[in-house]
Amino acid sequence: MCPAWEIMPTHVHMMIEDFPDFARGTIVNYVKGGSAYAFFAAFPELRSDLLGGHLWTKSYHFVQITTHRQFLATLQYIRANRERADLPPPVPLKAAGGE
Repeated sequence: MCPAWEIMPTHVHMMIEDFPDFARGTIVNYVKGGSAYAFFAAFPELRSDLLGGHLWTKSYHFVQITTHRQFLATLQYIRANRERADLPPPVPLKAAGGE
């Protein structure tokens, strides 16, 4: 489950829920792998310009959320990232298979 995420110019903020049988590292690897695959399929000419052919670094940083107050503060922080960075609102995603 990912209740909040925001793509920034140099990184991504995500709030994810992990499980004993679906670890945080596995989730991050799926997100990084899938997004890199889609990115390079759309922009293959950029592969040589990015991190030696890699879209993402190998590491990630996380903060464990243990209280409802932390959850709400983190949610607010992630949702406000674009405005704080003076970025335009995100472009809405088109529905799959339709206009």
